[in-house]
Amino acid sequence: MADLTAADIENINEIWCKIYANPEESGKTVVIRLFTTYPQTKVYFKNLKNIATLEEMQVNPGIRAHGKRVMGALNQVIQNLNDWEVVSSALTHLAQRHQDVHKVGVNNFQLLFLVILTIFKEALGADFTPEHCKSWEKLFSITYNFLDSCYTKSDS
Repeated sequence: MADLTAADIENINEIWCKIYANPEESGKTVVIRLFTTYPQTKVYFKNLKNIATLEEMQVNPGIRAHGKRVMGALNQVIQNLNDWEVVSSALTHLAQRHQDVHKVGVNNFQLLFLVILTIFKEALGADFTPEHCKSWEKLFSITYNFLDSCYTKSDS
C-alpha cells in the first residue's frame, strides 16, 4: 500500500472505526444497497437472487452473512495497511475465489466500492470529509487495480 500516505491510513482508520463498530449491520446495508443499486449483481448469489423486496432483503440471513464476510475481508485489508504481503495474499485469494469459483467479473468490485463510498457519505455526513473520501478512493483504486491484475494473470 505504498501509495497510501500516513495521513491516508489515519483517515481510513478513523472512518473504519465508526463503520466497523457493527460489521454485521454495516455489511447487510452494503449488500442490500449493492442489490438495489445494481440489481444485476444478484445473479452471482444463487441463494439470494430470488429475493425481490427490500423487506425480504432486510431479514434475509444470507444477506446478513455475506455482508459480514464483506466487512471481514475489508477489515483484513485495513488492519494490514502497513503489511502489503498480508494484504496481497488476502486479495489474491479473494480474486481467485471470485473469478474461479463464483464466476464474478472484476468490475463488480468497482460497483461494491462505489456503494460503500455512497453509504459512508450518507451515514457519516460531514464527518466523511473530502480528505477522508480521497483516502478511501485511493485505497479502493489500489485494491481494484490489484484484483484486476490477479484476474488478468489468471486469464493468461
